[in-house]
Amino acid sequence: MHKIFSHPFSQNIWRILPDPNADSNLWAVELREAEGKKVSFAVADVAVQRLLWHEQPEGTDWWTSLTAFSGKQLFLHNYRFPELPEPTDLLAVDAANGRMLWVLPNYLMVKKLAADRIEVATKAGEQFRHMACNAETGELLPLSGEYKEQSGEIILKEPVRYKQGNPYFDQLSSFIKKVTGGHDAVNIDYLEKRPYIMFSYYIYEQDKAIQYLLIVTDNRQIVLHEQLSEERKGIGRSTMMLKASTLVYLKNNNEFSSLTFS
Repeated sequence: MHKIFSHPFSQNIWRILPDPNADSNLWAVELREAEGKKVSFAVADVAVQRLLWHEQPEGTDWWTSLTAFSGKQLFLHNYRFPELPEPTDLLAVDAANGRMLWVLPNYLMVKKLAADRIEVATKAGEQFRHMACNAETGELLPLSGEYKEQSGEIILKEPVRYKQGNPYFDQLSSFIKKVTGGHDAVNIDYLEKRPYIMFSYYIYEQDKAIQYLLIVTDNRQIVLHEQLSEERKGIGRSTMMLKASTLVYLKNNNEFSSLTFS
């Protein structure tokens, strides 16, 4: 039994990040529309198969980017000076509803320290001054050594890309050709979570790259074989990632999809 969830957006998906908490099924999405220079953000709950919200939070613009999803907040970086590729401000958004919680001008996020604490930094001359920050209120606090490494968080697995010339490419390509009945893959992204094996691969038809997702079991039983995009001019970046038992993948650059293995 596999639960499949899919939601199309009018904007292209630029970045996706899961809540690292092992018990959470929330995924954050950054969306962009280049023509109108519009940016927005969304959160999906793959367990209940529902988009919780999709908003452009107050204070965000085309230069705002998603930098972290931690606990109950999304953390965004603003770039006040687009000609300089350095973040200037840190913003926190409520993951439950998309409401802006606080803004820290002249600070950037470094890492999560605890469930309700993050480490931030600000420029002090040529150096950076590091502080702790209350993730819910934005209050700055002294940085001490009391914080321990976070446990209970699932590491995100991203695929390994195999191209022609790689010693394993021919073996994987041959496997895909047999299972699909003739697809000649020219580029393969590979993930596994036994007994499942996942491939995101490209074939060429009339000089256009077409992308497919193939999920099979150890005994070659097909779980899912789906076309993800068509008539691409080239090979795109990786479009799938795995957290625990949930595979998230993109279709046509604007559709968020997930498959949860039972």
